[in-house]
Amino acid sequence: MKKNISILIVLITGYGFACMCPPILRLAEKQKSEIEHSECILIGEVVEVNNEDYTYKIKVVESLDGGDEIGNVYLGKNWKGCEPFIEEKGKWIIYGYIEDGYLRTIMCGLSRSFENPSLNHIPPIPDNYEKLSEKEKNKLFKNFQEETKKMAKADLELEINALRKRRDENSNASK
Repeated sequence: MKKNISILIVLITGYGFACMCPPILRLAEKQKSEIEHSECILIGEVVEVNNEDYTYKIKVVESLDGGDEIGNVYLGKNWKGCEPFIEEKGKWIIYGYIEDGYLRTIMCGLSRSFENPSLNHIPPIPDNYEKLSEKEKNKLFKNFQEETKKMAKADLELEINALRKRRDENSNASK
């Protein structure tokens, strides 16, 4: 009986098939956690994506923790049902570690593309939302997306600058 209940819980919650990443409420706390749990933190250029086997190749452009050689190419592997999912070429910030020879991102982490840096944000819903027309709802959603992308790009820039400063301080302290 307990086994049947466990299977039912897995099926209902979906945890057997995919993860549900919670919204990021405190970015600074999430960043601190990512730094503590990452083996490597880098800016890379995704040069190849294979969605059939969930892999990608990423070339190191800048090491943000001082541990990765510029120009090194990693073979990365996406999580099958969890973010971040690297499915587009371009510049990315990566918080990750090596597992079974693959670069893996921190599950539900802050790795993201420079082009679409938005994290898991919840849009504010106005009190009169139900009374709005579809056109008004679409405009509201589009405005939210644009503002979120601007804020996300600014957050990403601040984050990278803080990581560079941390890297340089750690480098100077070890000399």
